[in-house]
Amino acid sequence: MADQTELLASALPEYRSGPIPDDVRTVARSSVLDWLGVTIAAASSEPVRGLRSVLRPEAAPGGSTLVGGGRTTPLLAARLNGTAGHVLDFDDVLASFGHPTVPVLPVALALAEDTGSTGDALLRAFIGGIETEARVSDLVGARHYEAGFHSTATLGVFGAAAAAAMLLELDGSETQTALGLASLSSAGLKAAFGSWGKSLQVGHAAAEGLLAALLARAGATGPQPGLGGTQGYLSTHRVTPDPTVREEVDAPGRPWRTTDMLFKYHASCYGTHSSIESLLALRTEAHGADVREIRLGVSPRHIGMCDQTDARTELQGKFSLAFTSALAWLRGSAGEADFRPESLADTAVQDLATRVRVIEDAERDFSTTDVTVQLADGRTLRSAVNMAIPAPAGELAAQWNRLETKFRRLTAPLLPSGVVDRLVAAVAGIDRSPTLTGLTAALAAAGDALHAPTTVTR
Repeated sequence: MADQTELLASALPEYRSGPIPDDVRTVARSSVLDWLGVTIAAASSEPVRGLRSVLRPEAAPGGSTLVGGGRTTPLLAARLNGTAGHVLDFDDVLASFGHPTVPVLPVALALAEDTGSTGDALLRAFIGGIETEARVSDLVGARHYEAGFHSTATLGVFGAAAAAAMLLELDGSETQTALGLASLSSAGLKAAFGSWGKSLQVGHAAAEGLLAALLARAGATGPQPGLGGTQGYLSTHRVTPDPTVREEVDAPGRPWRTTDMLFKYHASCYGTHSSIESLLALRTEAHGADVREIRLGVSPRHIGMCDQTDARTELQGKFSLAFTSALAWLRGSAGEADFRPESLADTAVQDLATRVRVIEDAERDFSTTDVTVQLADGRTLRSAVNMAIPAPAGELAAQWNRLETKFRRLTAPLLPSGVVDRLVAAVAGIDRSPTLTGLTAALAAAGDALHAPTTVTR
């Protein structure tokens, strides 16, 4: 059997120049738009301001745009934009992996702009990165995440390296070196959930994946044989036994993993979405009845991920099944505004959160939460909405429209309407554009508006 690192590297030329189906491109464009929206909305957040104050990107001139304004080196742009894209925890998901776009797209954007690449080259590099990190996830297995690794970061570094390798046009040997070097920087722990650390380690993955590719181009050597070997990445980062581990690497397009993308319409950890959706449906049957208790039967993957109790900060709230369930039942929503201090101080929400019981069910799949609502009048309501079903090809246009609505909702309070329109148009036509100047000019205008909010008009 061919070495797994070699197989991963050999797929990249196919992503770079081979046919990409229309549905894959459509989902990829949707992910670009979604990432831009959540990143712009977080560009002035406390974690991003803190990171910028330490890294001082303004002192390192370069050709890559920062979503919050300014330009810097590709490495700093990848780290800062990668961090910003995950602050709200509102970015897209692959059920088998984590958040796939946020460690990859900042690298593709920063490097494509710096090298003068086409929009098509950027989108192809992004798709190649998604496909690569999903395949590394298959090789590592699900228990990697259950053991406490934050796979968005630990596996995202490989997607970042792959995207960079494509844009830098590395050969097969150089790409294998890049992936091997990326394995040395794979880092991220679920212990960071609810803190700045969750988004910071994603920015780290983006920057380190790019650095690995740049070093490979410069002639660096890396671990042999890549991700394999008795002391290599796969041997050390798999948790055994794990029946989900795969030894083979899928060929490009067999299947396309990009089309498995899931998008978030609630501003919290994706592990909370099944319970939120179930409770939104059940509350219409309750007709205002008081709740005695809410019980949530969850998979082992939820434990240690989104089972925080007594949420008192925005980030804690986003990773609390109890708090998000109370929001869904009492307010009928779990949007970005629902995690502001006034919501966290809402005694009715906090009181109901204390009556939410999270129960681990070893037989339950991650995609659903078994929700049981005991009402004070004696009635029992039950639901389990499956959140791991991607949109079929016939519904991708509707999905784009829904994501455009989300994008506009996030950006309209921050940007002039004309800038919002320019960003949407630039993403919609990105793979038909010979340059990225339309997108980057719109991003620069967005950065200016973020620093001069009084000029925003609608």
